[in-house]
Amino acid sequence: MTGVIDTKIINGRIVTPDRVIENGTIEIADGIITDILENSSKSGDVIDANRGYVLPGIVDIHGDDLETAISPRPSAKFPVDFALLHLDRRNASMGITTKLHAIAYFEDELKSRHVGTSKEIVETMARLEDEFLTHHFAHVRCEISGDLKDVFEAIKSPLVKLVSLMDHTPGQGQFTDHTRYREYHKRIYGLNDDEIDRIVRKKSGYAGELLQNMREVADFAHARGISIASHDDDSPEKVELVHSIGARISEFPITLDAAKRGRELGMTISMGAPNVVLGRSTSGNLSSSEAIDAGLVDLLCSDYNPGSMLYSAFILWKRGVLTLPGAVNLITQNPAEAVGMGDMIGSIEIGKRADLLVVPERMELPVVTHTIVGGDICMRQAVRDDSNWRVSGS
Repeated sequence: MTGVIDTKIINGRIVTPDRVIENGTIEIADGIITDILENSSKSGDVIDANRGYVLPGIVDIHGDDLETAISPRPSAKFPVDFALLHLDRRNASMGITTKLHAIAYFEDELKSRHVGTSKEIVETMARLEDEFLTHHFAHVRCEISGDLKDVFEAIKSPLVKLVSLMDHTPGQGQFTDHTRYREYHKRIYGLNDDEIDRIVRKKSGYAGELLQNMREVADFAHARGISIASHDDDSPEKVELVHSIGARISEFPITLDAAKRGRELGMTISMGAPNVVLGRSTSGNLSSSEAIDAGLVDLLCSDYNPGSMLYSAFILWKRGVLTLPGAVNLITQNPAEAVGMGDMIGSIEIGKRADLLVVPERMELPVVTHTIVGGDICMRQAVRDDSNWRVSGS
């Protein structure tokens, strides 16, 4: 990170966890929010929001874009450091200041998604820490099988903030339809029928060990203070099972009944922001909008499209589904709390790290003009110079 600056953000519509402060000021010292005022003062170093919204930096706890950046096609693989630095800048431009990269431990079964690549990602992330504009962590996606040594080794890293327990065996979860499972893996991973048959046989072979392995991974992660998520819960019974072994986040529940049971058990329900923007699930499962309408969603993640995070919050607000603070909480405060980082990031409050965004609207769309991390302006977007659009910087 670059050097710390002391500054003020003035003339902003400041979105706090429970209200919007019109024409407010945020004072920052040593990278921390030191005061929030209901007026504007131009003394000192100033970022003039020019009536744009001032939001907390977005916290994304499940982003699949890194694996896509490394291997955009089955036959192409770019260097991990190149992909990470590129995504760091890209995510900063979209307002994501804390990112949990979802990396897979799938025993080399899905080509680009395998242990070797995952180890390299975590090692490279640690090596590049001082080069990043934003904060990067790992979300370890565990396809539970008979050999857990690589999963345990991964969880030891201080960069791991979330572990999800996954079972992509055909016939359950996201892939209740065997044909859709086969078509998906051909299209996304470039697998042929023989390779898919091998994976199915392999998964079927460790079915009897699945529950005990899930418990061991959950216990290992909990001992290190790491949050546990389940993935693609397809029934109330599945939710009850994963909750019993320690999962407290339900990612992408497949049905409304599964989401309802998760809520009854006090689990945090996570859905995809792209789903809100599209208005549907691309897999034909429960849509985020339907779950939000039912009051069952606690947080949104980028899944495969980082730009959808900010836009989804504004969609929910503009449609009257949620207040602006309530919608913003879905992409900031709530995900930060879900992974144990809410004491430092995720909301505009005195004493928290100054990870902030200046967000005016253009053609009724939210656009980030300033991304501030730890009090530093790490990304500043060029804008048109007209009276409806200009946001001046320091």
